[in-house]
Amino acid sequence: MKLFISTIFFLVLSLGMASAQYTFFPQQGVITYDKTVHVKNLMRRHIQSLKDGDFSKKYFEEMMTKVPETAVLTKKVSFSDQEVSVEPVEKEQPQMIANLLRMGLLDYGSKIYQNIGKDESLMTMEIGGSQINIKDSLTNVKWKITNEYRNIAGYDCRRANGVTLDSVYVVAFYTDQIPTSASPSTLHGLPGMILGLVVPEQHFNIYATKVEMTAATPNANIFKKKADTTTRKQTRDRMKEILGQWMSDKQFNLIIAAMFL
Repeated sequence: MKLFISTIFFLVLSLGMASAQYTFFPQQGVITYDKTVHVKNLMRRHIQSLKDGDFSKKYFEEMMTKVPETAVLTKKVSFSDQEVSVEPVEKEQPQMIANLLRMGLLDYGSKIYQNIGKDESLMTMEIGGSQINIKDSLTNVKWKITNEYRNIAGYDCRRANGVTLDSVYVVAFYTDQIPTSASPSTLHGLPGMILGLVVPEQHFNIYATKVEMTAATPNANIFKKKADTTTRKQTRDRMKEILGQWMSDKQFNLIIAAMFL
């Protein structure tokens, strides 16, 4: 009897160790995210950053009385090992929200490709009918991991607070069950995929709604061939040259942070 019990115990222990040893950590997949923008709060922040006497202040104040409190956009992240691409998912929006999107005030509709292993980041967007292609290293983020946890899309996630682009504060919830160090934005550097992201300064949050573990090919061919390629610094300097003469520094920095996130 003792021999029988010992044998059963050994088998159970062996199966448990085998299960732990072969825990599945997906290397490929597609994640769908909803980005909720608090429209009125964001517009209020832009209005507060305008220069005194700016002619557009009255226009935005009037527009703010007509827009909804929030707008929900959708992003798709495809990942495979150390490669990640982020793309917007097109969907119908109320006319006022569609107008704000065309102006770039809520989202730039950027496409992003990152190769984490090679420290490479590509980003493309359209502003004022012109294509902007940015090729640079990955953005720097200073992270502090906390002991707060949350379940997102069925995954246990841990909170991390970060600072990027010199002064932009972000809150991320990542899962080490998906080991690719990426997010639905340019942010990276945590020991797993970010499934939840909050950027208070930009008045938006992004949370995963669906995780599909399937073969995925991140899109690295996001640039239009005819457009020039610049770095983040070159893009910022060029934008400052064009917009700096009629924008306050606060508004310009707000716009640039939204572009590079």
